[in-house]
Amino acid sequence: MFLALHAHVAALANDSALRLRLAAYAFAVVIGIMNYSHYAAPGWRPTFAAVAVGLMSVSSPWLWAVHSRRVSRDQLMARGLVEPHALRLGSTRWLWHPVRSARVMYVATWAGIQSPAEAIAATEPQSPGARAAIEHEPETLADMRTQADAVRFAMVDIARRTNRSIDAIGSHEIADYLRSNADPTEGIQIPSASYIQDVKRRTLAARDRASGGKVTQLTRGRHTA
Repeated sequence: MFLALHAHVAALANDSALRLRLAAYAFAVVIGIMNYSHYAAPGWRPTFAAVAVGLMSVSSPWLWAVHSRRVSRDQLMARGLVEPHALRLGSTRWLWHPVRSARVMYVATWAGIQSPAEAIAATEPQSPGARAAIEHEPETLADMRTQADAVRFAMVDIARRTNRSIDAIGSHEIADYLRSNADPTEGIQIPSASYIQDVKRRTLAARDRASGGKVTQLTRGRHTA
């Protein structure tokens, strides 16, 4: 338990805990054998008590490690050093549309998209539901529900304020806008430049198809061709 505790502390400090954990396992095996021998029948024949107590001793460091990994992952997640859970599609989609579901998962896992509607919009921008998800723009920054919504809102607001085409707005401008205006209590993470470019590309492509013309400017969420 002492070694497992120090392995736990090392893991939370983002330090190597392998040797401490291996030492804890080694001591646990020795103590497990001792406890087994105490409760075993003559000739080391197994009994329920011997097996149960021996396994509890051996599994103790492993249970500590489960707790350590859970707490360590929460800390790394809060610091943005690990990725959140990948997209989850329902079993009904996989049953009736396995190929399309695999295509959606392929795009979503690379782009870091967690919203099913947003992931479907990324692969099928022509569908009415997907186009509605792409074209949604909240009234205020605080109304955004997904990371892509935040990027789209920033693009629209920057274009409106500076009277520029959305094509002229760089990824760094959008990231700076979100960093300056997002409420930290909302837990909004600043997206990467590649993610911003991907959202921008998908938004323009969907609106271009919907309008039948090239999108040149955005003003308050409306485009002009």
